[in-house]
Amino acid sequence: MQRLQKLPEYYQPRVYIVEDDEAVRDSCAMLIQSSGLSVEAFSSAEEFLRSTAADSCGCLLTDLQLTGCNGLDLLKQMKSAGYRLPAILVSGSLDPTTTGCAVEEGAFAILEKPYPVQSLQEAVITAIENDSQQRTCK
Repeated sequence: MQRLQKLPEYYQPRVYIVEDDEAVRDSCAMLIQSSGLSVEAFSSAEEFLRSTAADSCGCLLTDLQLTGCNGLDLLKQMKSAGYRLPAILVSGSLDPTTTGCAVEEGAFAILEKPYPVQSLQEAVITAIENDSQQRTCK
């Protein structure tokens, strides 16, 4: 977590979690909060889009399989609405077509469940570092 301490003081990232399974959503939130990061969790893509500004900073962690708008659709909607949040897509069943679509839609990272806790933490920290650099370079 030392890497997070190197972020500019004015940069206050938040990890946005979109997961329709309450137990998974809560465990991800606790894990990420234990790293010292702020978390905002949503049960649907629609709720996230209604509640989160396009210029929000940090990163998005979303499941591929969601009730209603799925993770790929969420990435598409974010892209068309001008969101700049790096998105980490997680899924229990990835295939080359889905992975390719996620990359096309701008997924920053793709993790297949079950993934090691360290992989999730690394993806989140790297996404936040990337977001911070993109915002300070503009």
